[in-house]
Amino acid sequence: MTSWTTASTSRRSFLKISVTAGGALLLGGGLSACGGGGGETESGSDVKIGASLDEIASLAKQEGHVQLIAYPETWANYKGHFKEFTAKYGVKIEVANPDGSSAQELQAVKTLKGQKTQPDVLDIGYSFTKPAIQGGLLEKYKPSNFDTVPDALKDPEGWWVGAYYGVLTIGVNPKAVDNIPQTFADLLKPEYKGKVMMPGDPRQGASSNATVVAAALSRGGGPGNIGAGIDYFAELKKSGNLVTATSVASALTTGEAAIAFDWNYNFVGIAGELAKSKVKLEQVVPSDGVFGVYYAQPLTVASPQPNAGRLWIDWLTSDEGSEQYALGGAVPARIAEVKDKLSKEALDTLPDPAVLEKVVFPTIEQGEADAKLLVEQWGPKVLNQ
Repeated sequence: MTSWTTASTSRRSFLKISVTAGGALLLGGGLSACGGGGGETESGSDVKIGASLDEIASLAKQEGHVQLIAYPETWANYKGHFKEFTAKYGVKIEVANPDGSSAQELQAVKTLKGQKTQPDVLDIGYSFTKPAIQGGLLEKYKPSNFDTVPDALKDPEGWWVGAYYGVLTIGVNPKAVDNIPQTFADLLKPEYKGKVMMPGDPRQGASSNATVVAAALSRGGGPGNIGAGIDYFAELKKSGNLVTATSVASALTTGEAAIAFDWNYNFVGIAGELAKSKVKLEQVVPSDGVFGVYYAQPLTVASPQPNAGRLWIDWLTSDEGSEQYALGGAVPARIAEVKDKLSKEALDTLPDPAVLEKVVFPTIEQGEADAKLLVEQWGPKVLNQ
């Protein structure tokens, strides 16, 4: 397993690919839009699919394992998921390319289709769900808790569910600042000169893209209307407050930056690394820009372990799966249903409930529009390129 920094960077970098290469995924290699058409499963007729969760679990145990791709152990507490899932169901977890990008996940389904090593279930950025469906790479499946997953976090026909999401958060090294910023407006103050970093390029990375959307919210814009956020960062750059760095953990421990933007669960993931450098991170969700983005977990078309794949999706959306997500700082999709069932440790790891009630999610169409505008304006307005 590679370090958290390596894993998170590669999984962040999907936005540019989703806009410019999505068409290639649809047109290349003779793919046809066959996923899920005409029946509940596209698996071979000789493959038995359980009619109930108990039967699915029994058949999954016979299959022996579930084949996953791009599930890093340090991301959203997947290490905890793997342990508890196998302990409960006796189904082993196999993960290929744990630090792979969403684009690599779709390519793997295309390349390995029909082989034993084809992934059963993916974990992809929301902007990849549309090309995956249109490319015939997915199969419909509605887990047992489907009805209690919010509409914004699932496809109504069952092509995918988003079992968890992250909230855009400001991480601060309190030893390096006099005052903890609470808003995007605060970060424009002269006291933060040379102290604020963004993790990567918003034209390519998910968390940096979300940072610009959240900044747009703080100025009356938002998903699908990101221009105000681009203008905000142009102003932040001109003020000298914005600095360039690639690794959040490294920047906060070496002093390259005192303040960074990222998903709340990614800050949970690097807490131990920061503690070794005696950095006790403080997290703040900017009150003027509360924004969240989910990852989707779809079943792949004609998956080699169809029952194990279905069982995994059921697990991720279950009460027990929600507990594991929350322990890693990832907000369970069904948080409204499970909040009274989560442990105190899990609840304490999540953003404040009042914050979660304000979270705004993007639609796929809004994400596409924002990515296009970033490609057009980020260079000339922010980077002077």
